[in-house]
Amino acid sequence: MSRRPSRKFPLFRLPRLALIEVVKCWNPIEIYLFSRVSRKTKEISKLVKIPYLELYLRVFECYQVNLGASCSSSKHWFFRLYPGLRNYERYRTERNLDIYSKNAGKSIGKLIDHCLEIFKCEFGGMRVSIDPIMKSSNLNVFMNWINQHEKLTKIPYLYVGSEEDGDEFYLNWFMQNLKKDIGILDLGRCHYVWKVNRKVDNLTLYSREKLIDLDHLIRMDCVYMDVGGSLTNRDLNVFMKNWKEMKANERMGFYLIDAKDNLDWSIILEGLDGEIRDVRTVRREYTSPWEQVYKVNGGVDITRTDGKVATIGMTFHVIFGNEPLSREMIRDYQRFVLGQNMDGQEMDMNFVHDPEYKLTAELRKAFFVMVK
Repeated sequence: MSRRPSRKFPLFRLPRLALIEVVKCWNPIEIYLFSRVSRKTKEISKLVKIPYLELYLRVFECYQVNLGASCSSSKHWFFRLYPGLRNYERYRTERNLDIYSKNAGKSIGKLIDHCLEIFKCEFGGMRVSIDPIMKSSNLNVFMNWINQHEKLTKIPYLYVGSEEDGDEFYLNWFMQNLKKDIGILDLGRCHYVWKVNRKVDNLTLYSREKLIDLDHLIRMDCVYMDVGGSLTNRDLNVFMKNWKEMKANERMGFYLIDAKDNLDWSIILEGLDGEIRDVRTVRREYTSPWEQVYKVNGGVDITRTDGKVATIGMTFHVIFGNEPLSREMIRDYQRFVLGQNMDGQEMDMNFVHDPEYKLTAELRKAFFVMVK
């Protein structure tokens, strides 16, 4: 009798080019598993090009690696690496791979490095909302991997947020021990701003109740910032003096800050030798990292020791369109920045009357700095 033919596909007997064509038909999870078989399969996997892939990491109840095409929300695959051998519910779909490790903090670094190597993708960023179930020993090993990673010179995007009350202890530990610069820092639902040990390019706090103090402002050395704050007029004066003398925040591009008190320009400008610009005729532009164009009217120019100029002012004189300022806005600029009473003075008719304009208590505290 003849032997029954094997139903197994003789994958490794295929010619190299044919094998590569087969691997091209697989999804990233299948390619990852194939690449772990041997050195040969790893080298073959590296020859498969998947366009637009980016890698993101979430640290919550487990380490979750999201590998996907940034241009398509439907093409994402997830590697979930759990600390220990707990009875987690397994996700049995083609887009999920569950992995269990006694030392998840070490294993996740190896997994990410392996994916970055075989897929030649970029590390897009992290979302961190640590659950207490994640052991500190795992987190220590994971943190060492991040801080010592030579190719990962900056975290492009970092979200830090607490899912439940009590998570702040772990998040505070994470932010104090992270020794990498950050591109965009998103603090989500956090109740306060975490201490950051390295530079942050862009910081936006969507809740104006979150506070940023003078130490935060100097420590993060942001390029772009839009935040609430606990800064006093004296703090703003000290901050601008430090910038003028090139002691801090040399990278500053555009800051929007809600101060603690109504802006008092006699205190803010003390010792700065500021040049007040005409709000009716001087307009400058700044483009944010998200391509939003701010039109800055008037302001006070502060010249740094190296000749660079920062313009500071009240945020209600920053607009987005090309419309002229209203008479009321010009009047308030003259009154609060220049300390002049414009009542009864004739005003250029090119500037419109806006009966709906109102200088609220919040706008009296809104401060901006623009450096060109």
